[in-house]
Amino acid sequence: MGRRGLRTFGLSLLTMVVIGLIGVSPWALRAFDGSTERWERLSFIGQTYGAASALVAAVALVGIVATLILQARETKISREEARRIAIAELLKMAMDDPDLDEAWGPVPAGESRKARRQLMYINMIISEWQMSFETKALPETRLRAISREMFSAHPGRAFWREARQVRMSTSETRRARRFHQILDEEYHRASAPAPSPRRRRLWGLMIGALTGVGLISVLGRVAARRARRLGGDQ
Repeated sequence: MGRRGLRTFGLSLLTMVVIGLIGVSPWALRAFDGSTERWERLSFIGQTYGAASALVAAVALVGIVATLILQARETKISREEARRIAIAELLKMAMDDPDLDEAWGPVPAGESRKARRQLMYINMIISEWQMSFETKALPETRLRAISREMFSAHPGRAFWREARQVRMSTSETRRARRFHQILDEEYHRASAPAPSPRRRRLWGLMIGALTGVGLISVLGRVAARRARRLGGDQ
């Protein structure tokens, strides 16, 4: 059982014990039997017990209300978790089949299939982080560390550039707003990723090609000038 389950079980058990004590109290009062003086004493005890029973009943009522609130919260979390699991399954199907991907909406022309799948996968990761953060299973320090690591790479930064406005504007709870605020802060704190080796090689080849073209052009001009000089001398 989790911590919340133990708390709910404890409140329920306490409520049942209090209600049981109230129920057996008439049999306990029968022990005060005897003369009228004893009954007068019993009356005084009953009046004192009436005030105490009212207090105990109020405590029991608070316990019942707290139990119902915790159960409603657990039910909401379970329903939200089931909904996100269903969405994750649908996204997995779309990641494997381009035809199903188009069912989510128009795919931008010329977009890389690899980049598209990475964005959908990151969306599932962040949704899982949000669920864990809202249920307090993911502490803020850990969330900041893993989100900063994600935003240090090109796919994570590309996803947040496209999704931050929608996610931050549709946060329904205070906990969800705090979650997206943390992500946005770590996005701006994370250092931009260095160019990949492949991109660096591409730039090197382009610079080399341009340098070669310039050198050939210069050599061609020098050769043309020499040819003209030789022709003038003749």
